[in-house]
Amino acid sequence: MSVTNLVRYCSLTSKLSCFTTRSLLSIQSSNCDPRRYAGHAHWQNIAKTKSANDQLKGRIIGKLSTKIVTSIRQNGNVTDPQYNAILRATLEECRKNNMPKETIDRAIKRAIAQKDNTKQTLFEFVGPGRAFCIIEMMTENPKRSFNYLNKSAAKIGIPEIAKSGQIAEYFDQRGYACIEKADITEDKATELAIEINAEEVIEALDDDGERTVWKFLGPPTFYGQMKVNLTQRGFTVTCDGSEFIPKVTVPLNDRDKALLKQIIAMLEELEQVEGVHTNAA
Repeated sequence: MSVTNLVRYCSLTSKLSCFTTRSLLSIQSSNCDPRRYAGHAHWQNIAKTKSANDQLKGRIIGKLSTKIVTSIRQNGNVTDPQYNAILRATLEECRKNNMPKETIDRAIKRAIAQKDNTKQTLFEFVGPGRAFCIIEMMTENPKRSFNYLNKSAAKIGIPEIAKSGQIAEYFDQRGYACIEKADITEDKATELAIEINAEEVIEALDDDGERTVWKFLGPPTFYGQMKVNLTQRGFTVTCDGSEFIPKVTVPLNDRDKALLKQIIAMLEELEQVEGVHTNAA
């Protein structure tokens, strides 16, 4: 890293405010299982579990709706899956998650509506251990989303969320699609990367962190096409999407790692948040 970038990096990290004990306690307490305080009533446990599952399903459906809109708008507003391979792959994912047909139809109509200006917007903050973090959102009103994020951040102990600027320069945004590493050798993976027009292939863990995969990398909006190309060649894609790859990584101690993990999980539960990316090692 150049001296100039190092100076800028140190300048940014110096802006971090210490996380208070009160903030830490509020985050830790948020992880308590509400079922423990249900008065040992069986019906209350069932109701709370069902409510949590419904909220999770709602977030998944919301993210899939946004993905449909993106698949259409980034491919010439083509709504016919026969002529839009990325939309076809997205609709397949919707069916696997039992997304209602009416909801799919509404998302498609929203994608071609002139009044809907939904687009990707980035926000950033400095997290525990001076780790840089980027929040990726799909929104039609960046200003309203910015205020909404800062109100939510104050509740979980984040000093301040800012609009995308200096921190984003320390990341490269790329699209990716992954297959099981056990499916092919490294040489075959390299050949396959050329066939599907990927820029690079690396060994990595999938999004769940449980399986070793071959991760094919390309432009940010190309992940859908890579998924289609891999599927057409008989491979099962374990995960795909776009991510921000850090140019500089920051080591964290165990406490900061745990705290950052909680913060990211809570932010990703917020409506319209597509993902949270960090340069923590």
